[in-house]
Parts: sequence; structure tokens; C-alpha cells
Amino acid sequence: MTPCVPPFWTKMSSLMWCSLFVTLITSRTVSANESSTLDMKVTSCNITGVWRNELGSTLRVKAEGSEVRGVYQTAVESTRGAAGLHRTARIIGIVGNGTQPAVSFSVLWEKGSCSAWLGQCFILHDGEQMLKMFWMLRSVADNLADDWGSTRLGDDLFFKT
Repeated sequence: MTPCVPPFWTKMSSLMWCSLFVTLITSRTVSANESSTLDMKVTSCNITGVWRNELGSTLRVKAEGSEVRGVYQTAVESTRGAAGLHRTARIIGIVGNGTQPAVSFSVLWEKGSCSAWLGQCFILHDGEQMLKMFWMLRSVADNLADDWGSTRLGDDLFFKT
């Protein structure tokens, strides 16, 4: 007795087997001790993602075209509570073109101070991406006489996590 299989299913089955065969012979096999990402050399910085700096602050960003948006969570404050209850703020910024673009972003903290970062994304020899950034923090001064101590400058290194 021969099975009664409609011609449509026979053709569909043949197409699926052919597709599977082509996929298998064109795919690279990865051994158990090898990461599938080892051969994927990073050739261009991708700002989108999660970044962490040397002090433990976290930058979560998404770049769309030249626009950068996201959330910054600081691990440090100039004074206790200056960054707000959760130490987070929304960021807005811009990113340039190229394989290692310039990038800048700013935050407005809950208590009124603001910070800005300006720098560049670099691809290191091991393929790791790094943001080398200079920052400026402007705290709100109560009066003109206190203005002298309201601006701080520094630098950060952010690594993609």
C-alpha cells in the first residue's frame, strides 16, 4: 500500500530539505571550545548599548542616525542627593559619522545641576569598544559669590558591557 501524499506536500518537503542542506553546507561549524563571535572583528564603533565607566556609572544609549538618547545612572555625586533619589537622568546627545565617531551627550539632574560629556568612540586592538570622554558638571550656585566652585571638569573611560 502506497501512502497518499498530495503533490503540494511533496514539493514543500523537497524545498525544506533543499533549504536545510544548503544552510548546513554553507554554515561554519563552531567547536565547543570556540566562541562564534571570535572571528567577528569589530570594524566600527556602535554607540547603541550599555556602557560602564571606571567608577561604576552606567550609560544605556540608543543611537538613531546622529541622535543619541538614553539613561545615565551615576555611581558618584558631588554632594549627597545632588543626582536625585535614584541617581538616574535621561540623556540626549549627538554622534558623528565614521568608524570611530565623536560623541556628546548631556543630562539634567533632578536637583537642577547638569552634566555634559564630549569625546570619541575608539576600537581597541582586541576589538573592544571604548568611549574616551571629557565631562563638565555644572552645579546650581545659590548666588553669584558661590559661582566660583560650581563647575567641575574630569574625564571618563566607558567600556561596552
